[in-house]
Amino acid sequence: MPLIDPHPPQGERFVWLAGGSLVLAVVIGAILRAVFAGVPLPFGSFPELRHAHSHLGYYGVLFPLAWWAWIQGGPRPPGRILTAIYGLAVLAATIGFAREGYGFTAIVASTVVLLVWLTSAWRALPRLRELRSWYAVAAPAIVGSAITIPLVAINFQRDPAFSSELVQLFLTLLLFGVIVPAALAVRQAPPPLAPLWALGTVCAALALGPWPTMPTLAGSVLLGLLLLQAGYRLRAPWDQRALWLGLGAGLIVFGLGLVVESHAVGVAGLHYAVLGPVLVSLGRPLSPRGPRWICLLYEALVVVFCAAIIGPQLLPGPPWPQIAAACGGLVALSWIAAFAVRGWRGE
Repeated sequence: MPLIDPHPPQGERFVWLAGGSLVLAVVIGAILRAVFAGVPLPFGSFPELRHAHSHLGYYGVLFPLAWWAWIQGGPRPPGRILTAIYGLAVLAATIGFAREGYGFTAIVASTVVLLVWLTSAWRALPRLRELRSWYAVAAPAIVGSAITIPLVAINFQRDPAFSSELVQLFLTLLLFGVIVPAALAVRQAPPPLAPLWALGTVCAALALGPWPTMPTLAGSVLLGLLLLQAGYRLRAPWDQRALWLGLGAGLIVFGLGLVVESHAVGVAGLHYAVLGPVLVSLGRPLSPRGPRWICLLYEALVVVFCAAIIGPQLLPGPPWPQIAAACGGLVALSWIAAFAVRGWRGE
């Protein structure tokens, strides 16, 4: 069976939205990482830029790339008009978050983003009946994550720690319920039983969020095992299969309690998942065809970058913040150059 076309013409609207958002997101991310290394912030406020970075990643990069994957055998993604409205909302939300955090502009624009997500969840609802499908969990994952939003708002001032855990639940539900399945579907990995994947996703979201108990940690191990199986059977080169195997192994290590949960571990894990296996699989339309060594170098940078984020927790001494800043800057330059060359070549 041939690999899925990485450049379907009907998905160009998602490619350009995701590419432009990715360039801006990695630039902001590199600036934030440089601040940890001691470089003065050139503009804005750190918390507001961090909100802009994280929301832009999900709003402007991951969801459009998931919809691009949907074109190739998944649910029906948003049409051109809805995508244009969505793109304007993403831009407004990013500016709003960067200027004032959770202010009026960001909230209104995020509401529009959420409505488009719910529209796509409605279109994905028929896939819920499929016993073995990467898209069976998409609709409930989007709806479930939407339910957490008012809970985050209610507890934002009253209980910031609990609100932060709910945000982690929100991010994990979307990552393993929508984004990761789309990436594995593109790579034609055989899907597991949908109820098992749904159980593992919910448990991992609760374990990484507000409820890290024995049952949810066991569910995280289950999700890790399913990822190991999918990564092993992936239609991809060995290095890209290794990235997926690494993600599955990370969930198992977390579920077994072999790693101490911390903010740094959560940040490193999210960046590894997104910059590593997800973008290497879903990001193919954003980059030109090139030599294999470039991809290998990029993957090595991602691994070192994420290791440097948790480095102080494992081995104090080396200049971990400076290493993370350098690798983060190179990762950002990689995607900026890739998307620029892709546009110049017209691929």
